[in-house]
Amino acid sequence: MAKNKDKFKFDISISQDLYEWADPDKLQEARKAAVEAAGMVWSDETKELTRREDHIDTSFYVNSIGYVSTIPERNKSGQGGKEATEADVIYNLEESMNETSLKIGSAVPYAAALEKRFGLMARGLDIAKPRMQRVSDYQIKKKLGLL
Repeated sequence: MAKNKDKFKFDISISQDLYEWADPDKLQEARKAAVEAAGMVWSDETKELTRREDHIDTSFYVNSIGYVSTIPERNKSGQGGKEATEADVIYNLEESMNETSLKIGSAVPYAAALEKRFGLMARGLDIAKPRMQRVSDYQIKKKLGLL
């Protein structure tokens, strides 16, 4: 399951037959890879949406969504840019025997205000869902040797 701190969710299901067939360690590895891949897609789509709609100027917010990236700033204000660091990123992966969850987002001070006003993470998730399903399915099959 991938989700951001505001509880938007994307669930990845693995069939009971696959649970019974697969080695438990391999299955946990496959689940983790699927969740990480889905989270990357969600982050990428949200970054792209934010840039496409020109919501930001410095790229600090965009470069802090899910993982640190280096997308250049637009600098329309003339204030220059600020580089995102790991401290500016929300990326919390939690695993148990039966569940893997990933909380993603941006920890920049104004991220909550941007989400409230523009719904960027929510809309990024809506755009990303079909691709998230494809990449998570691929990762599960790859890790379990089904390709």
